[in-house]
Amino acid sequence: MKYNLSTELDKNQAISKFKKLLKEGKRIELKEIKPRRSLSANAYYHICVSLFAIEFGWTISEAKDELKKLCPFMRYEKESKKTGQTIVFYKQTSMMDSKQMAEYIEWIRNYSNMQGCYIPTPEEYYQGRERIDNTIEIHKQYL
Repeated sequence: MKYNLSTELDKNQAISKFKKLLKEGKRIELKEIKPRRSLSANAYYHICVSLFAIEFGWTISEAKDELKKLCPFMRYEKESKKTGQTIVFYKQTSMMDSKQMAEYIEWIRNYSNMQGCYIPTPEEYYQGRERIDNTIEIHKQYL
């Protein structure tokens, strides 16, 4: 059950539920629900990746994979309990909150620019949206 602890009703319901579970000695999981990124941030992320993919001749999936590999804060390592080998994994953008996604998009824009591929800011995108969307549409069969 999800509760919004900024409202008295939900706060009281959460406390009652917690006391009941505590009294019964139940096992529970208590965690914060972090805000997800907005639909506009998600759409803009896909514009950025699409423009990057077009510039380098990759599919969107290939561009997403490559950008994650190149971005230092998108990678993490774990050691296999069975083999002891260290494995590299990549964060899922679907699990990122708004702040993390904004940082990743900014990294993509900066990295792309260093590679000679300018990706417009959100404001620039919305001003030239028709032209940029047409560019993506023309290349869609390759993405």
